[in-house]
Amino acid sequence: MTLSDKTNQITSDYRRRQIPSLSRDDLGPYLQEELRAIEASIRSLVDASIQVADRAPLNPRKGMVRYAVSPWDPLDSGFEGLVVYNGTQWVAV
Repeated sequence: MTLSDKTNQITSDYRRRQIPSLSRDDLGPYLQEELRAIEASIRSLVDASIQVADRAPLNPRKGMVRYAVSPWDPLDSGFEGLVVYNGTQWVAV
């Protein structure tokens, strides 16, 4: 089964492509695509990093880790600390 980045925390790497022989008109779109790929890779790393959070992420994904602080209470117990999203709920690490 293939993992979906919509429901699972997945990081993506960036691999620089070989620079093709391009005309001046084709250089802009080539650079835009490279920058888009770099941005997507950085965004995936940011989402996967442990972050201090005082509220739940809008779209939590399985494997996402946060350091929960007040007023966010993901375990409904007053817990502050590391929690991981298991696909259905947040659990203490």
